[in-house]
Amino acid sequence: MRRRPFVWEIQVRREVLDAEMLRLRELPYSVWRHVITSPLHKTVLARDDKPYHLRVSAEYVGGGPDIRVTMALARASWLHRKAMKRTFVVTPDNEFKV
Repeated sequence: MRRRPFVWEIQVRREVLDAEMLRLRELPYSVWRHVITSPLHKTVLARDDKPYHLRVSAEYVGGGPDIRVTMALARASWLHRKAMKRTFVVTPDNEFKV
């Protein structure tokens, strides 16, 4: 039986996603077009000193020029658990919609 994460564990993951979102929002629209075909992967060390795997993928929204970016964060040992996700949309004018 899987245990539910403690509130502080969820908070740590949200902090990681918030920090990554700030960093990723600095990337221009041209980079996101490349992420559509080649998702980004990296390992992030959180304040709980545990490594988390971050996957960043992108896709066009409804056939238009806007791109939806999805960040998924999971612990390496939690492969059977769902990843915590966060999304935002970037427009060709580098405007962001959450």
